[in-house]
Amino acid sequence: MTSLLQWLENTSLSTTLRDSPNVFLYPTILAFHTLGLAFFVGISSAIALRVLGVAASLPLAPFRKFYPVMWLGFFFNAVSGTLLLVIEPTKFLTMVDFYVKLLAIAGAVLCNRWLYVRHFRSPAPVDPNPLPPRDRAIAVATLFFWAAAITAGRLTAYDDPHAQWQTALGTAIVTAALLAGGYVAVKSWRWIRAARGARPARHAITQEAQR
Repeated sequence: MTSLLQWLENTSLSTTLRDSPNVFLYPTILAFHTLGLAFFVGISSAIALRVLGVAASLPLAPFRKFYPVMWLGFFFNAVSGTLLLVIEPTKFLTMVDFYVKLLAIAGAVLCNRWLYVRHFRSPAPVDPNPLPPRDRAIAVATLFFWAAAITAGRLTAYDDPHAQWQTALGTAIVTAALLAGGYVAVKSWRWIRAARGARPARHAITQEAQR
């Protein structure tokens, strides 16, 4: 197995992509990988958050139009990721983090497929609000898999276990802070909107009583 990986790493394709100073090779491949990840993970996460009740006033059916863009991002991500793998196969294919990343991506893709079949293949004219617990569980699993995939992908950049541990811990702290901050922000905004809506109602009741 090691000899096969070393052979792959020494092929002309691998050495050209790795050693060439041409900006249209490694830097461009890395840019496409990042952009593909942004479109695929971003749109997928937005749909999952909508299923969980974020922006509940928005109808769910129009999100179907984003699926072609999301899968296009996945295509660019898969092609560019394969080329990046060819550059350093002896590194990535011997790391546990890399296989964790692949499994997490497979889980996220499967969850996206389930949500598409359940809500976008034949979109209902009226979206149930809130959505069934099963759909919300799939949405939570989608966000979990993306968090795991991104974290594992970030860890593959380091060879030092200490650096990997620090990166994983930092990622977990930032993720928890963002989730907690987002939850507090959403609850606060809903409370402010409810309070603003209650004021005109109380004012109208007072005027009616005075008459």
